[in-house]
Amino acid sequence: MNNTKTLSYIIRKSPLIRTLLWGLIILILVIISLIFNIKTKKNPVINQITPPVGAPGDLITITGKDFGNIRDTSFVEFGGSKLTSSSYVSWSDTEIRVVLPANIKDGLVTVSSKNVRSKPAFFANTTAAPVAVTQSIQSTMPLITSISPEKITPGALITIHGFNFGNSRDRSKVYFSIDRETKKDDSFSPSENFSLIEASDDTFDYVSWSDNEISLYVPDGATSGSIFVETAKGMSSQRKFIMDNKSGKKSFIAPKNYIVQSEVDIDDTNGDKDSSIILRCPRPVTTAFQPSVKMTECAPEPIISDFQHTLIHQTSGAKNSSGKRHFKQNFAITVYETRTEITAARLESTDKINKNILFSYTKADNCVPSDDAAVISLAREIVKSEHNSYNIAALIYNYMLSNFTLQQNIEKSNRSVLELIKTKKGDAYDFAIIYTALLRACGIPAIPDSGVLVSTDLRTTNHWWCEFYAAGFGWIPVDPALGAGLNFQAWQKDINTSQYYFGNLDSQHILFSRGWNEIKPSVPTNKTVRINKSYALQSIWEEVSGKTIKYSSYWSAPIVIGVY
Repeated sequence: MNNTKTLSYIIRKSPLIRTLLWGLIILILVIISLIFNIKTKKNPVINQITPPVGAPGDLITITGKDFGNIRDTSFVEFGGSKLTSSSYVSWSDTEIRVVLPANIKDGLVTVSSKNVRSKPAFFANTTAAPVAVTQSIQSTMPLITSISPEKITPGALITIHGFNFGNSRDRSKVYFSIDRETKKDDSFSPSENFSLIEASDDTFDYVSWSDNEISLYVPDGATSGSIFVETAKGMSSQRKFIMDNKSGKKSFIAPKNYIVQSEVDIDDTNGDKDSSIILRCPRPVTTAFQPSVKMTECAPEPIISDFQHTLIHQTSGAKNSSGKRHFKQNFAITVYETRTEITAARLESTDKINKNILFSYTKADNCVPSDDAAVISLAREIVKSEHNSYNIAALIYNYMLSNFTLQQNIEKSNRSVLELIKTKKGDAYDFAIIYTALLRACGIPAIPDSGVLVSTDLRTTNHWWCEFYAAGFGWIPVDPALGAGLNFQAWQKDINTSQYYFGNLDSQHILFSRGWNEIKPSVPTNKTVRINKSYALQSIWEEVSGKTIKYSSYWSAPIVIGVY
């Protein structure tokens, strides 16, 4: 009893002994807790690795149990190398999916979760395996692992993450869903499927491209649906995305398929044997509303079938005993009617527009005199204090229809389009170019379009219209001449033309050039010929090399030889 009292007295009187005693108690509790955790903690278990043999870039699936519902600090090791976070595709308690990175070799695979590790399973890398194996098709196929952001607006900059895209784009492509009326027999071949749209160099969609990351702007017309990458090795699986169409909707309906023939004749040539004549024949361009252009016939065979949106013929400038030389090309073209529904108040500000579009399509060029003082002054007079791009475009459109008189026939003289502002009279070409110039003078990206207009009797006439860009929506078509009452036999009846042709476009417009096509001569000293107010907006139609040559040429307007 005295010993007990003595011990109790020592504990009460000695702080050091009390501290040591409490520390011993805490240590015992920690040891008991660790023993309990070790007894109760479940080790992850790997049941299967699929495929057991693979290569960098393959999608590997590890099935088992007790992996944990989220990855958090858990990880997978291949051959002693811990996978980085970018390798993980998904993680659940019973399944882990990873993309094998390039630095992984053969070896044991383990899953570590909550500081406990599974028993190892074996994986073999085809690049180091000692026996011959069949390479997985997936090893070189492109794979999309994520898109950021996943909810996007039209024309937004997005990044596609994944593997096997290739270190440079070359001929690889990215496709998006688009709202076009399609046939039941449409295939999934990207070039044939009209429910898809390809990102384009023409509108500066691509920004950067590497083997595991693609940065690009969403192409005009894309809608909620799928996105996939196509390389020389094949197509990736489709990845879903959501388009935020808060500013409105664009749709493509009632397609028409045309067979269009364009021709040019060269006659009365008289020149030196070393001289030559080069013809730059316009090719119809592909866009969201004109998704398919195929050359079905070309006689004679061109020396280049597609260069700067032209096909190139070359013929001798020497006198030709056989007389006239005839050049003909036929195209099968699919054209959709474009319909837009826009909420102007929900459009984004111009600083959200692709900088290349903003720079290229707001400045003056050899076709659009948007820097002329008369254009700038008139634009200010019309727009006043309005800042919304859609409202500005509507103000300019309505002003032109109310204050300018449209001449039904195309003016043959080479007078400047600026005469429209002075005289208040002009043809369809003047209306389209001045409308484009006024928009550009207001800082709104705009493109003059050129091609042919097809009437119900299939007759064609050279024609011009316009597109302007609204941030958060995309390109919007406008045809000032048709809106102003140009005589035209349309398939659609009982429409208000002035309202319809602001924001909509029928499928009777066949597009040959989108914007001014500045072509450089093949040799700086060559003589060149430009044709004004024709069905394409390009700087060179004919190019002559060698000594003085005399010849005559005749370019006929493209004709429709079939429609279905």
